[in-house]
Amino acid sequence: MERHVAATLLPNAEDLRETISRLISRLETSLRHLLLEVWDDKENKVRAEEKLEHIFASSGLPDSFVFAAHDAILNAALSQDEPGFERACLLFLQLPDQAPKAGLRVLGLSDDALSPAACEVLRRAYRDDAGLTDDLVAPGSGQTDQANSMINRAREIMQDFAPDWAREFDLLVSRIYLAANRDPKKSGFGGATVFAAFGSILLNADKIDGLPSTLMTLVHESSHAKLFLYHLDDPVILNEDNELYASPLRSTPRPMEGIFHAAWVSARMVQAARCLLDSGYSGPGADELRRRSRQAAIVYRDCATEIQRHARLTPLGQQLFDDAQTVMSDVPS
Repeated sequence: MERHVAATLLPNAEDLRETISRLISRLETSLRHLLLEVWDDKENKVRAEEKLEHIFASSGLPDSFVFAAHDAILNAALSQDEPGFERACLLFLQLPDQAPKAGLRVLGLSDDALSPAACEVLRRAYRDDAGLTDDLVAPGSGQTDQANSMINRAREIMQDFAPDWAREFDLLVSRIYLAANRDPKKSGFGGATVFAAFGSILLNADKIDGLPSTLMTLVHESSHAKLFLYHLDDPVILNEDNELYASPLRSTPRPMEGIFHAAWVSARMVQAARCLLDSGYSGPGADELRRRSRQAAIVYRDCATEIQRHARLTPLGQQLFDDAQTVMSDVPS
């Protein structure tokens, strides 16, 4: 991804398209190797090849469940889990064949809305290390419709007042999956974005409660996806996963990668809110948007302090952090 001074954090659709094209090429190469060379199943080889041809026939981004299926196959292969590898390859063959529809789609994370195979690989991809997303249940049709309306309205506001951010969002996110915790006693989650299900984000249907919060959630989650792309050719952060540090968004210490992500996406939230407000967004939610921007700025500064104290960054990681520091330098404390 081409980088400009103090601007790695800001929208750049042209650079993003080039990076996503490279990602698609790598996905196809890896799937062809795993399914047609590593998988020793002559009976299913023709089916696998036909499915791959169908998926990559167009230049568009494959559906997020294709990324999730690839992640399951690859991890089973790397861990030498032969039964898991066989099951993951067979699940891939069971994925829906229809071409992904253009534009943003909001769907419940359910067998009915997707397919059993797609739902299984996506649930696995979204399972987190804190147990917040391991008991998901899809919302009912009424709640899905309400969430869909709110999300699309937020996307329209982004288009009207921050078109550069909207263009980038559209490149990063084509599917939004809705779910909530089955156990109502859980504190739950707001949203989740994982590289293993690239092209999608997961939102808690119970926490979509207004335009300002929805706008900031869309920016927050899509910003994780953008940062994942910087990791394609570079580790960015050199700290080990077992090195844990204080995080303003978690009650327990977390690895530096999580703190770095929290800082970066929080800076993006502040800049997106600034763009919306400076461009004339003045609806009923403008004051709430300012409040959420101030909260994000506080999170950024707390995370930035930990990064300055403890992070070991690659040159690219340092540039990403320096650019965030630059764009945040004139944000009032």
